[in-house]
Amino acid sequence: VLGVAFMAGTLVFTDTLDHGFKNLFENGYSHTDAIVRSREAFDTAFGDQRERVDLSLLDRVRALPSVERAAPTIEGYAQIVDKNGKAIGNPAAGAPTLGGGWISDAQLSVWNILPGGRAPVGADEIVIDKLTAKKGHLRVGDTVTVMTQSAPARFEIVGIALWGDVESPMGATYTLFTQDTAERLVGEAGKANQIVVRAREGVSQTQLKADLDRALASTPKLEVLTGAQAVAEGKKLMDKALGFFHTFLLVFALIALFVGAFIIFNTFSIVVAQRVREMALMRAIGASRAQVLGRVVVEAVVLGIVASAVGLFAGLGLAVGLRQLLAAFGLPLPGVKLQVNPDSMIVAFVAGLVVTLLSAVMPARRASSVPPVAAMRDVALDQAEHPVRRGVSGGVMVALGAVALALGLYADVSNGLALVGLGVVLLFVGIAVLSPLFARPVVRFIGWPVARLRGMPGQLARENAVRNPSRTSATAAALMIGVAIVSLITVVTSSMKSSVNAVVQRSMRADFVVTPGGMGAMWAGFSPELAQRIDVLPEVDSVMGIRMGPAQIDGSTQFITAGDPKGIDKLWDLGVVSGSIPRLGDSGIAVSQKVADDKKWAIGSRVPVTFARSGVDTFVVEAIYKAREATGDYLINTNAYDRNFVQPLDMQVLVKLADGVSVSAGRAAIGRVLAAYPNTDLLDQGEFRASYADRLNQMLNLVYALLALAVVIALIGIANTLALSIHERTRELGLLRAVGVTRAQLKAMIRWEAVMISLLGGALGIVVGAGFGWTLAAALRDQGITRIAIPVGSLAVIAVMAWLAGVIAAVRPARRAARLDVLRAITTE
Repeated sequence: VLGVAFMAGTLVFTDTLDHGFKNLFENGYSHTDAIVRSREAFDTAFGDQRERVDLSLLDRVRALPSVERAAPTIEGYAQIVDKNGKAIGNPAAGAPTLGGGWISDAQLSVWNILPGGRAPVGADEIVIDKLTAKKGHLRVGDTVTVMTQSAPARFEIVGIALWGDVESPMGATYTLFTQDTAERLVGEAGKANQIVVRAREGVSQTQLKADLDRALASTPKLEVLTGAQAVAEGKKLMDKALGFFHTFLLVFALIALFVGAFIIFNTFSIVVAQRVREMALMRAIGASRAQVLGRVVVEAVVLGIVASAVGLFAGLGLAVGLRQLLAAFGLPLPGVKLQVNPDSMIVAFVAGLVVTLLSAVMPARRASSVPPVAAMRDVALDQAEHPVRRGVSGGVMVALGAVALALGLYADVSNGLALVGLGVVLLFVGIAVLSPLFARPVVRFIGWPVARLRGMPGQLARENAVRNPSRTSATAAALMIGVAIVSLITVVTSSMKSSVNAVVQRSMRADFVVTPGGMGAMWAGFSPELAQRIDVLPEVDSVMGIRMGPAQIDGSTQFITAGDPKGIDKLWDLGVVSGSIPRLGDSGIAVSQKVADDKKWAIGSRVPVTFARSGVDTFVVEAIYKAREATGDYLINTNAYDRNFVQPLDMQVLVKLADGVSVSAGRAAIGRVLAAYPNTDLLDQGEFRASYADRLNQMLNLVYALLALAVVIALIGIANTLALSIHERTRELGLLRAVGVTRAQLKAMIRWEAVMISLLGGALGIVVGAGFGWTLAAALRDQGITRIAIPVGSLAVIAVMAWLAGVIAAVRPARRAARLDVLRAITTE
């Protein structure tokens, strides 16, 4: 039920997202028959990169007989400050905060102004979306501050508008200026992002596109899309952008099903073992092996159908919860209803049914192999283990998993992620197959202190835990998976924190860093005027704004960092190997030692770089440095950046105080400047490191929350195994009570047995997870993880949590065992 619920909830939630973004683009282009824009320069993970179009094209477009009307669309960064001086929205950690030009033609604009408002006509007037108005408690007539790529400025709200019939485009905040003001504040003078066109009555979108193609053929950098093509492209881009998010959630759903498979397998194994006499009797009176096998398989099918059906309904509730979680992170979905796609329901249902069926196949085969003579035995049939066969099969799986994992992480293959997933699954299954071979000695070692300190109940608990190593290890394996993934993520994040701390301590010379609040993103930043205002403070010695943007270098998309080269030596120690960064010219580029070695570049090498705005611009390598973790692999000066990029937003501002200025005095002086920029945080070096750790911890907590379901399934498995074993050992437990064992002692025995199983799973999980984490961190060395940290304290906490998990899982089985009627227990058949 839980595994299917997670999968169904994930699929319903992602279907809802897909539907929401489809509506977004359909609404956005509902009045548009064609768009004119520049051709794509190159593609990035953040979308297509293309130059803006010249507004002089507008007259040529409007002059066509098939064109009814046309208008430019301008869009860029803008963020409103509410009455309390707080920035509304957080583009670094939620939906984007955008600004654009008001399209006065109602037949081309998707915005509908609510009664009581009007369109902006003055340079100091704006219209805002209804969701932003609600968040900031703003009304028509209020005056607010708006932050853009220029200095913050005051504007009067003259209208509140709906995006079509919803409050906001997928939770984004939107500020609409006059077209001239939008060019100046969020765009580029004489440019537009694109031109939207509406056809005359009777002209199809296809015909309009053909006419526009012919009219603009002399400008090869332009392209024309029909409105339908624009909607389809937008949907495709969002599918690509959300692909990682979909996969991220689906991975946890598959983990839940994977863990559930161990529990189902173990449950059927125990049930079949307990019904051995019944099945042998069926064989004795004439039932064939196929009939016995079919009986267990049908039982699994019925169980899978019922559980999967219940899981589908539970998944709908989970989808609602995921939607609320997304809204809490600043990404609400206004106007989007929950989408229940039959295909997604079928996928989740079939997944649950197949997992249940496959998990029951092996126990079913065992049931069919029971000889009729077993019906005359008074005890369960002891099916002998085959350690050699188990060792060979488990060893082969582990070896194949290790090879697949290594290829996925280190080899240059196109399906690396799939190989990593396959390798992890094979390793987990292989370790689970091998675990009965070492479960008995490990549990004896784990249980030795219990047997010594808790007397006979502790000794009996240890003997019960090692009595059936296959059952014990299968139960522990489910917990092992959850603990292993938790340990893996913990090791990787600890290594990332350690690496960042080392870089900051070794290389950063700045006293303060000004950052946009939140996680940081390509559309989050602040006006370059902020750095200029800080630079004139007498308390400050050096200031440098850092910008970053995508470009195509040597055929691949990379991110280029920009800053004032004269300030870099004072603010960062990049470990220059050759050349001079302070002398970096407008056509110079500094590259990391790694890039220089890989591409055989040296001082004086010419590097062609393709930009969306300016096309190909050739740079000369003028410096090579070691500390690539600080600024990335490529560094140019601010003039070169402004020449080639559209929107000059600073991602960070580094500040070094003047000699003799205390940290508190410097913080106070800079803080007064930042009062006008409420979307910023001022951090010293320690706070900067801590903020990075906090962001990682937020992600870590999200992963822990998603993994909690797998751990809960594992705990249910432990409780289930104990409950079934109590039923199996009814006479034994009754006999123990008859010879003087108290209820408290019986509870303690069951409880410590659960703890030993949990600690076995926890120990395996920590060892496997730490090994995976070390391997993954080592593979990510080129991505900035320069130190591998094994967080012993955190892993110890995980071990303690595994111990507590065993105690919790044993509560109900222990209570049930203690309530057994002694006479009924010892006389049971």
